[in-house]
Amino acid sequence: MRKNKSKLGTLIALLLMWLFTPGVHAQIPSSSSYSVPESGFTSGSEIDANSASYNARTSVGDLGIGQSESGSYIGFGGFITPDQEYVELNIPITVIDMGVLTPGTPGTGTATFSARTYLNNQYVIISPRDPPTTSAGSQIDPITSAAVFNSAVEQFGINLVANTSPVVQGADPSRQPLDNGTFAFGEAAPGYDTADNYQYNAGDIIARSVTRGYGETDYTISYILNVTPITPAGEYIMEQDLVITATF
Repeated sequence: MRKNKSKLGTLIALLLMWLFTPGVHAQIPSSSSYSVPESGFTSGSEIDANSASYNARTSVGDLGIGQSESGSYIGFGGFITPDQEYVELNIPITVIDMGVLTPGTPGTGTATFSARTYLNNQYVIISPRDPPTTSAGSQIDPITSAAVFNSAVEQFGINLVANTSPVVQGADPSRQPLDNGTFAFGEAAPGYDTADNYQYNAGDIIARSVTRGYGETDYTISYILNVTPITPAGEYIMEQDLVITATF
């Protein structure tokens, strides 16, 4: 067995943002001569109140607010609501430097992103890139099925929940403004939703919405990486992309 005379420098870089906007449009009341982009029944309102310095939308005394739905339609009561569907993925540029690793002692780190959407249906978020790899082609073995950290084997994995082992890191998905299943519906996907269990397969769905696709959910990715005495030495890099897609 070859001894590992040099420790491994490992760098995971989250650099790229993908934004996907589906080509879908909400229907608006219209005829051959007129259309009503946003309907309102209030005591008083103005969609665009403008001056040389300011823009405003105002409303006094909405007669009805909130959500109503049937098997085929969803309606949102309230003066200011979007008239077209959209998805938005916000990924701050983050560099995670795990430093020089020692076999059996995991490299760890976290990164955050958020999904903000206004959809009648759901969305999924995919991580398509390969695990950390050297320029010579050596790759850290991914954890292909969710499992706890094993100090005896080479492994790389992530999850999107709060963890306590082998280190305290991460956070559960946070739905904004209230995490009560009313304003947002994002969650960690199966395989990435269990505390202290890590997994990674390139192309996996790592997060998704449930029931509905609107609102904002803030996510935290937790990373774990372990090397062994026979892991090839080198600088291991992962440039991670995330892709959000509306599903219908």
